[in-house]
Amino acid sequence: MKADTFNAIDRLFAPTQMILKIPVYQRNYDWTETNVRRLMEDIKTVVEEKKPHFIGAIVYMESQNSDLGMPEYLIIDGQQRLTTITLLLQALKDLCDESDKDQKTAKQIETWLTNMFAPEEYKIKLKPIKSDNVQYEALLNHDLDIIDQNSHIYKNYEVARKAFVSWIKSGITPQEILNALRQLQVVGISLKKGEDDPQIIFESINSTGVALTNSDLIRNFLLMSDHDQDRLFEEYWLPIENALRRDNDNSQMDLFFRQYVIMKSHAPVTGRKVYSSFVELFKKNGYTHESALQEIKKYVDIYSTFLYPDSTNYSDEIKGYLADLNQLNQTTCYPFLMHVFADFENQVIDRSTLNKILKLITVYLIRRSICSIPTNSLNGLFAYLYSRVFRISANKTKYYESINKFMFAQKTKDAVPDDASLRFSLVHGNSYQNVSLCKLLLRDIENGDTKERLSVKNLTIEHIMPRTLSRSWRQFISDKDHEKYVNTLGNLSITGYNSEMSNKSFEEKKKILKQNSRVQVLNEDVVNKDKWTIEDIVSRGNRLANVLIKKYHIDPIVDSKIVFEDFDRIYISDPDAATGRKPVSFTLEGSNYPVKNFKDITIKLINLLDQDDPSRLEKLVGLNWRGDFEKPNSINRLVICHKKDIDDQIGHYDEIRDGIYVVVGGPAHNIVHVLKELLDAYEIDESAFSISVRAKNN
Repeated sequence: MKADTFNAIDRLFAPTQMILKIPVYQRNYDWTETNVRRLMEDIKTVVEEKKPHFIGAIVYMESQNSDLGMPEYLIIDGQQRLTTITLLLQALKDLCDESDKDQKTAKQIETWLTNMFAPEEYKIKLKPIKSDNVQYEALLNHDLDIIDQNSHIYKNYEVARKAFVSWIKSGITPQEILNALRQLQVVGISLKKGEDDPQIIFESINSTGVALTNSDLIRNFLLMSDHDQDRLFEEYWLPIENALRRDNDNSQMDLFFRQYVIMKSHAPVTGRKVYSSFVELFKKNGYTHESALQEIKKYVDIYSTFLYPDSTNYSDEIKGYLADLNQLNQTTCYPFLMHVFADFENQVIDRSTLNKILKLITVYLIRRSICSIPTNSLNGLFAYLYSRVFRISANKTKYYESINKFMFAQKTKDAVPDDASLRFSLVHGNSYQNVSLCKLLLRDIENGDTKERLSVKNLTIEHIMPRTLSRSWRQFISDKDHEKYVNTLGNLSITGYNSEMSNKSFEEKKKILKQNSRVQVLNEDVVNKDKWTIEDIVSRGNRLANVLIKKYHIDPIVDSKIVFEDFDRIYISDPDAATGRKPVSFTLEGSNYPVKNFKDITIKLINLLDQDDPSRLEKLVGLNWRGDFEKPNSINRLVICHKKDIDDQIGHYDEIRDGIYVVVGGPAHNIVHVLKELLDAYEIDESAFSISVRAKNN
């Protein structure tokens, strides 16, 4: 590996025959208009001060193109900057082409962007990945029919062009702009084929520009070192990307990989652990690059169904439940549903069973949302739900019934909210605070069982008693009652268009509600009233609650033949309860993590705590290393130290990170003491932690 500093244009776009190739494992061109504007500001400074400007690192591997006998540079890192530079050059060239006096500058730029005498396939020097190359070539060839004006390539070209037009009007010449572009410097890191590992360098580089996402890293891992990377990209990665990527947005790619890793590992995974967890799963399961991509594509097809249900061939009822989950933004259930849909695709269950499970999960999440139960436990619940239910394989013969029984067996905050809790929240709770849920509830009340159904889209929520009381309303509503009931279900309705009832009088509001003839069930006890009182709001709230309680009812399954592995729960306040028990998981702040033994708990817990507060571990190193047990608040069983300080007499130790070790092992009750000290050190409430152990009779 060799590194030196040079002017990017003069070295990498020299007026000689060459190819700059972006390999398929690279991310898409994702620089935004903001990135380009920031670069344009820097270039303007170069124009004014005539001093070089450093823009980051470029990592490349040089080889020889055997077909043409010209140098070929494989861009390992830096494609965002290089592509942007070419867009700036093209924008300047197009402006020069429009002026007779700037033709010389235009010709000069053309020698940098193109291989003048090469075959058509290699005419353009820079070769972005396929999904970007179509737009890039269309731009350079002025093929307006192909150009997507929403692409980053076109938008950023336009940003540069408009800026250059403004500069030229202010008196800056195109040649001065070109001279400034030639002052953009990079650190060029040249790799030698067979000697340097581009994958390691790709993962570790943290240069300026768009940060690598988990999907970037996973694509790199699966494609970079494969000899057949172009075929794998075409057959698998490109369809995966097309299924999830919308409007230059890669966020769904990263969300999918997090949900995929959770599904495969049956445990919650934080965003920053997705890539390392994926690599661990890849190695543990013995995948090849192709077999991993095959499986990922299968689950992407399922996952895209969750995101875009209307584009699938499923029944209207299934599409409806998936659309409701989208409306609620309840993505935590997706790892579990990926298992269920895979079983449907593999004919383990039929369409009727799939439908019942979707209804169960949707209704469960709606009931929780109505009762404002915190969502922090859902990640753990849905991560382990499939494995917990079907750890007893016979349960698959009663697939829906087993899931139903497990859900209704929950006794913690994951329990299915009962009808009494539902009614209280519907009548007295603030239904308006969750607008998405509120629209769904009002729509479901109005739709009932009719065939012509209102859609959530374009509905406007209206307050019958207005959010701001006018003089006419103050005659029969007090400020105290107004504050208490204004946002409750009994005071809310919908219009099928963007009507604005605001704080109009009750008589005026009734006219608007009557005109909106599609909304009848909701307003039947409103339009015939002479005035609107708190008693009316409570009465209507109870009526609407009755409709929803019936709508969101699920019968619990009672079947003694369906059994689950039986677990007891122990807490760190009772260390002796751990003696002689077999742990299967622990729960931390609502999320559940499977384990094999008590030692495993120590390692996993400290890793989790370290993820959220990396600075604290350093402070704990050697804190009580020599046994300072006199201070009542000191740590006296937990030992965290550097390897050089390890005393082999203490016990086994495992590395946490960066040469920092924790001593593990010993009797179960002692490990529970260590866990308590860990939680204290990280200021975690003891009640937020528990350990599930196999029941004594299991």
